[in-house]
Amino acid sequence: MAQICGEPFTTRMRKATRKIHSVSDAMVNAKFAISLRDEKVWGGGLYVFYHIFAYLEDATKRLNSSDFDRLFVHKLLYRKVAFEEDLAHYLGPDWKSLPKSNALENYLEHLQNLEKEKPQLLMAYIYHLYLGLLSGGQILAKKRKMFGDKGDATAGYNDKVTDFTGVDIAQLKNDFKTAMNEIAEKMTEEEKDAFIEESNQVFLMNNLIVNSVGGQNKVLCNLMYKASAVLLVVISVVMVYKLQK
Repeated sequence: MAQICGEPFTTRMRKATRKIHSVSDAMVNAKFAISLRDEKVWGGGLYVFYHIFAYLEDATKRLNSSDFDRLFVHKLLYRKVAFEEDLAHYLGPDWKSLPKSNALENYLEHLQNLEKEKPQLLMAYIYHLYLGLLSGGQILAKKRKMFGDKGDATAGYNDKVTDFTGVDIAQLKNDFKTAMNEIAEKMTEEEKDAFIEESNQVFLMNNLIVNSVGGQNKVLCNLMYKASAVLLVVISVVMVYKLQK
């Protein structure tokens, strides 16, 4: 493996990105956890990340590189079609006509520049995004099933993008990390440093597109309104009880 003093390259990356990764995780949780009951907000989140995943998968085909192919250790890692099925379900058949935020446009432009000038660094995005889908993405999927609006017409729908039925996800993650370490064995130290630097950029750019997803404030207001209504009922009951004593 690509190691320094016995340390795998993936571990080295994890340590180097720990701070920004924690910020990114907190932002995703804050943005989406309170919006699990709003299918449009969930769809909005899928929409921004769809364009990134789709670009990376299309770039993998364009570049026709053995390293890129090696990183996709299982055919189920390809998620473009799954994203499209979910988006059609949550946002309707015309979802492709929806406008992109400036943050998303900038993200895609950055990926385009990397593909032209430093294509190897696109693997940093593949590694962190797909590993995230296999980790935090699974947690979010479980939360949606637990806390989603059971009365919603789409409550029985199973998200495709987080569905890896028939695959041992823990083993898939291990295989994915092994592939990354093996690819890193061929890198120079300068290339590894650049890869780690770009890994931090992955999380920064993810934060920007997550922040561009709208609708959370509306959900929060609705929840606060419902909570206030319940509180008023409780106060009224207490006052009536006291007056009758």
